[in-house]
Amino acid sequence: MRLEKHTQPFASSFYKKYLEDTASLSSFFHYEWNQTALQNRLQETDFSKHKRSELVNVLTNYMSKFGISEKSKKHLEELKDNGIIIIGGQQAGIITGPMYSIHKAISVITLAKQQREKLGVPVIPVFWIAGEDHDIDEINHVYIERGRKLQKVVYPEVSKIKQMASVTKFDNELMSGYMEELFQSLPETLYTKELFSKINNLLENNLTYSDFFAAMMNDLFQEEGLLFIDAAYEPFRKLESEYFQKMVKQSSELAKIVFENEKAFEQSGFGMPIQAKENAAHLFYVENGERFLLERKDNKFVHEAKGISFSEDELMEIAISYPEKLSNNVVTRPLMQEMVFPVLSFIGGPGEIAYWGILKNAFELFDMKMPVIMPRLSISIVNIKTQTLLEKFSFSVPDIWDGAVEAAKLQYINDNRNEKVPALIDSIKQQLVVKYTELDELLQSDDIKLSPLVEKNLRYHENQLKYIQNAIEDNFIGKLDASIHRYDRMIMELTPNGGLQERTYSPLQLLNEVGPNLVNQLLELPYEFNGKHHIAFL
Repeated sequence: MRLEKHTQPFASSFYKKYLEDTASLSSFFHYEWNQTALQNRLQETDFSKHKRSELVNVLTNYMSKFGISEKSKKHLEELKDNGIIIIGGQQAGIITGPMYSIHKAISVITLAKQQREKLGVPVIPVFWIAGEDHDIDEINHVYIERGRKLQKVVYPEVSKIKQMASVTKFDNELMSGYMEELFQSLPETLYTKELFSKINNLLENNLTYSDFFAAMMNDLFQEEGLLFIDAAYEPFRKLESEYFQKMVKQSSELAKIVFENEKAFEQSGFGMPIQAKENAAHLFYVENGERFLLERKDNKFVHEAKGISFSEDELMEIAISYPEKLSNNVVTRPLMQEMVFPVLSFIGGPGEIAYWGILKNAFELFDMKMPVIMPRLSISIVNIKTQTLLEKFSFSVPDIWDGAVEAAKLQYINDNRNEKVPALIDSIKQQLVVKYTELDELLQSDDIKLSPLVEKNLRYHENQLKYIQNAIEDNFIGKLDASIHRYDRMIMELTPNGGLQERTYSPLQLLNEVGPNLVNQLLELPYEFNGKHHIAFL
C-alpha cells in the first residue's frame, strides 16, 4: 500500500480551527493535541485513583464471550497494574457501520503503540461501544452499489419502541435474508464465500446490534490486543454506581455550566452542537431497555411524557442500588469515561470534538481535566480499479473532493453534444408560440373566443417537443454511457453521497475485494497524527 496525506476536506469551521490552530481554542480544552501535551498529561495526572481490579474483571467478563487473544490478556494485566489507555468509541452499526469505526480502532491502536514507545509506559488501546444509544435508524443499514447507484439497504425489522442497541435483537430469519441480500449485490471474488460464512458464524450467538458489532470488531482487531466494553453492559453499570451518584448530586451545577459554556461556544462562531438546556439532568432513566431523558423540574428529576418523576434521594438510591437503570448522555458520557478509565488520550471525530469543546468546566466541576483530545485518523481507501481510472484521466483524489471530476464529466458531455439539435427545438418552440399567437389574434378579430383551446393546444405541442428532447438526450447519454460511468465510478467510490468515503461505506465491499488481511494491511501504514486526511492506495 501507498499513503498520501492531504488537507482535511469537508471540515467544519470549528474542526478546521481545531486541526490547524488548537492554541486559539485553549478556553475550551485543557490540552492541545501534540506530544508535549501527552507528556504533560502523563506527568500531572493521578492515574492511581481508578478501580483497576474491578475494571479489569468487568472487561474480562465482557470480552470472554467474543474471545480474548494473548495480546489482549497482556493488555488486561497491564491495565490492572499501572497501564494507561487510549480510548475511542462508536455506535454499534451492522458489519461495524461506516468505515470510520474501523478508522477509529486503527487510530486507538496506532496512537497506543506510538505512545508506549515514546513515553516508556504501558499504553493500552480500548474501544468503547455506545450500546446505550437508542436511535436504531442511525445504525440499521448498509450502503451497497446496485445498478451503478449507491443504495441504502435497511435491515427490515422495525421496533415499536426505541430500545438501546445493546438489547435490540435481530430476528434470525430476517437477518439471514438480509445478509443474503447484501452479498447478492457484491461481485463474486476469492473471498466472498469465506466472508459470508464468517459473518453468519459471528451472528449465530450475537443477535443484538452491540454484540454483533463487538464480535465483528474483535474478529478484526483481537490480534492487536484491542480491548472492548459496551457502555450498557450491566456489570459495567454497577462499577459506575459511585460516579452516577456524583452526577446526580452535581446535576444542577453541571447543567448550568454546560449551558453557559455552550453559549460561549456559540458566540465564538461554532454553533450549538449539544443544544443544552438549563434544566437538563444529562442522564437517562432506563426501563425495559428503553431510555427516557430526565429533566429537573420543581426539585424533581422527570420525564413528563412517560410520567416518570424522582426526588434527588430517590434517584440517588437508584444510582446506589440499581445503576443499570441509569444511562449517560452526550455530556456525562465523557465524564464517566474519565472517572472509570485511566485515560491518556481520547480519539474523537469532528462531531465528538465539538461536543467535548463544551465540557472543560464540567470536568473541573468533578476535579478532573480533560484528556488530550486527539483527532481520529481520517482515511480514504483507493482500490485498484479506481486507481487505474484516476491515472487514465490524470486526476488526483483531491480533484474529486473539489468537484473537478464532476466538472470534467459535464464538459465531456457538452463537448460531444450536437448543439444544433437543442437550438432547432428551441426555434420550433418559438415559432409555435408566434403562430399560435397569430391564430388566437385572428380568431378574436372574427369574434371567435377559443383562447383556452388555443393555449391548451400550444401546451400539448410544447410537451411533445419536450418529450422528444428528453428522448434525444437519453439516447445521446446512452451512447456516452461507458465513458460517463468512468467519471461516476471515481466520484461514487471517493465521495459517496457527496462526502468522505469513510462516512458511507462499511468495510464489507473492501473485505470482499481485498480479503481478511485488509485490517492488517491498513495497520502497517505509517500514519501520522497531524490533522491530515490519509489516502491509502491498495
